[in-house]
Amino acid sequence: MLSARPPAASYVLIDAENVDWAVSNVVGRKPEAQDRMQFDRLVAFCESHFPSPVRCVVVLNAKGEQLPDVMLGFVRALKTAGCDVALLYGRPDQKVVDLGILKLLEAIRTQRRGAAVALASHDGADFAEALRGLLEEKRQVALLGLREYMSQRFRELVPAGLEILDLELDAKVFQRPLPRLLPVRVDEFDPSLFL
Repeated sequence: MLSARPPAASYVLIDAENVDWAVSNVVGRKPEAQDRMQFDRLVAFCESHFPSPVRCVVVLNAKGEQLPDVMLGFVRALKTAGCDVALLYGRPDQKVVDLGILKLLEAIRTQRRGAAVALASHDGADFAEALRGLLEEKRQVALLGLREYMSQRFRELVPAGLEILDLELDAKVFQRPLPRLLPVRVDEFDPSLFL
């Protein structure tokens, strides 16, 4: 049972559907296995970047009371990678994953004082205000995603201390490079890539 475990110093909440959406935009199709985020790499990155112990929680919409067979392998893989999985369902009009993440953020805010928080999502409309509250408490707060898809609402939190980490460039969670159109700072520009 999850509650029997000691509290974590850092919580990483993962909106897998949202990350998959961003990857599908980059590759221009439904992502293949080689295009998808490798959760074991994400866990390893988070364990090296955030205070330990780290707990990674993937929030998924199970779409009903019984887990669909097509999700079983994915859930097992997530657990093998070291992630906890929050399987949720709700009414058709509910944004189940977003509501679950918001509840987790609030529980961390009220029950895990001082814990660091990272969120893997690009959805600033739903989560920016919750992250703002954590930043106001002077917590370490980070956002994980593909930076070209980050919501402007998240970017507005950078001066307040939000750290934006790129899943490919910083966390290196993909098996092969994504075909991104990504502006590079001139100071970091490597002209040999074009020779």
